[in-house]
Amino acid sequence: MTTPTRMFSLEQKVGQLLFIGLPGPTLDAEAQQLVKSIQPGGVILFARNLESPQQTAELTADIRRFSRVMPLISIDQEGGRVDRLRHLAGPMPSAKQISLADDAKLAFELGVVTADLLRLLGFNMNFAPVLDIEAANDQPNGLEERCWGGQAMTVIRFAGTYLEGLQNHGILGCGKHFPGLGDTAVDSHHALPTVNRSEKQLLAEDLRVYADLFSTLYTRVPAVMTAHASYPAFDGHSGIPASLSRNVVTDLLRKRMEFSGIAICDDLEMGAIQKTVEFSEAVVRAVEAGNDMLLVCSRPDLMQEAQTTLVRAVETGRIPRSRLEVSIDRIAKVKAMAMAPYPYSAEAFRRATERLAAIHRAVMESATPQESLP
Repeated sequence: MTTPTRMFSLEQKVGQLLFIGLPGPTLDAEAQQLVKSIQPGGVILFARNLESPQQTAELTADIRRFSRVMPLISIDQEGGRVDRLRHLAGPMPSAKQISLADDAKLAFELGVVTADLLRLLGFNMNFAPVLDIEAANDQPNGLEERCWGGQAMTVIRFAGTYLEGLQNHGILGCGKHFPGLGDTAVDSHHALPTVNRSEKQLLAEDLRVYADLFSTLYTRVPAVMTAHASYPAFDGHSGIPASLSRNVVTDLLRKRMEFSGIAICDDLEMGAIQKTVEFSEAVVRAVEAGNDMLLVCSRPDLMQEAQTTLVRAVETGRIPRSRLEVSIDRIAKVKAMAMAPYPYSAEAFRRATERLAAIHRAVMESATPQESLP
């Protein structure tokens, strides 16, 4: 039985707001201590953590075992360029490849098989689908092949159908990158991009995708990831990343769009933040903006610094305790939606990989070379 968060210390309550990475493929003594001391609300795994299906299932089981409250255990499993399971399950088609095949059924089937693979490995969330609208700029912005299309309705059709398959089979989705990162010329992993679209254009196109998926029962998004990009339409020329902007996360996402799920700040170790705001200040400002969870993916020292910084901010009153409790409540409600993992079975995993291979073949056979851009 998990411990209610009301029984937690302040340090452990703050830990629920952190979504952390782990250094390696096992929960060794150092990683155990990290999980036990922080008690993170979420853990994200990368290729560095995944050696085999059996090992991955054992790792996620150990994460749950050392957590006093069930954590969200997630991964960036989009397909194409962002395919963490490739060496475990075979290649997964990208969003762009599926949209070029022009068959929404394939998007649904990909969502289903992704969910089955992830539940067998012990995950309960996937940081997908990407909801960014592809712009016709051919810029190295880190989104190549990751977008479903260049028009709002194309993204809604394919990402929504994918999300339905994913969530109907027990894996929570997370739409990214709010409020829309497609029309950028810089990769936020390296530096801070600027999205120069007008408010009218953002509302009519990029935000239309979110509005639709927030309101449709079968694709209702329980979580969104906020973008490390500057939006003059909402923040003028301040250069504030959307992920740290109250105008974007609270006023736009929460109030204007009435989103009630959890807002997850993209990785605070990315260049867009590291080159813009000092780390501990970014941690506090992310919560002040309205984010419920903060990704810190690589460095254990920064994970611990994030926890210490937030504890100090609560103790000094910069972050009111009531604000902390609001996020803890939202996180708990989303966790209550999470499904238990399937017992790991090598045979079940093999069957799922065969279904994935069949989807990949169908996509490759159906895809056309035309670009689905405005």
